[in-house]
Parts: sequence; structure tokens; C-alpha cells
Amino acid sequence: MRCFLAIELNKELREELIRIQNELEPFIDAKFVEPENLHLTLKFFPNVDEKDLKDMIKSLKDMPFSKFPVYLESIGFFPNESLIRIVWVGLRSERIKELHDLIESRLENFSKDNNFESHITLARVKKINNKEGFLKKIEKLKINALSFEVNEFFLKKSTLTDKGPIYGDVEKFKLV
Repeated sequence: MRCFLAIELNKELREELIRIQNELEPFIDAKFVEPENLHLTLKFFPNVDEKDLKDMIKSLKDMPFSKFPVYLESIGFFPNESLIRIVWVGLRSERIKELHDLIESRLENFSKDNNFESHITLARVKKINNKEGFLKKIEKLKINALSFEVNEFFLKKSTLTDKGPIYGDVEKFKLV
């Protein structure tokens, strides 16, 4: 089973991200992430069996980690200006990295991820229609400085379909 650990976003943040997607749409041919699928991935697992899934849940239960605020910060793309494949928005908070590192330590027997970057994927780019215009738009795009409190994260399963992924909650982990 494909699954991932994620922080879900509140309605206000989703609406801001949808606004940003709409502003970028004329410049790129892309698969935009559906509003209901916008999230921050803490860790991805490409293939997990049922026993490992139960062990992972057990390892993450009752983690001593407190709630924390995060702030919408910046927009960017991966991997670089020459080859733009992913457009993302960043969330700022040192606590996201701390939460990721604690999860890594608790799940070190399942997989290791040393390349964590706190971001929300907005679009997977197929083609840029106007690269110069796109880069200017990214540079000048105003992002509203919104914030929200992270008080939980989720283990979600991801089922791939012809119309895109379908996410389902497997487990919720409350922060204290």
C-alpha cells in the first residue's frame, strides 16, 4: 500500500493556495493538486504491508510533541529554473522539521528520508507556456501571510487512479 504522513491545511490556507494556483494557470500546462488533496507531506512510504502499517502506527502513537503554529511563506519550484517540474508553497516553522525528525527516529526501521523540505505541492508541471512570464509571475506573486496551528497529523493511504490519487485517512495522531 502507498501511504504518507501529512499535515492537513485549514480552509483559509486552502483558499489562498487555490487563488495562487489560479494565478499560475495561464503560464503552465500542469496537473494542479485538487483542493481536497492539498497538504504538507511529512514522510512518504511507497510500499507498506499490513504488518508494517500496524507497527508504524504503534510507533507513532502518543508522541510527546506539542501543538505549534506554521506560516505560509514563499513560492518556488523543483528541481531548478532550467527544469521546472513541481511548483510549491513553503510553510515556515522550525517545529515542522523537529516533528519530521522525531517521526524519522521512531520509524527508522521502515525507511530513511534525509531530503525533507517543508512544502505544499501546488502543481506538477508538464510544460511551461511562457517561461519568462512564469518566472516574473513567481517573483512578483503576493502570498498572504496566513498561519494556523498544527495540532494533529495523519497517516493516509494513496490510491492511484486515472483521474489522480485518492487519499484516505488510516490513522490520526494528536499533538499535545
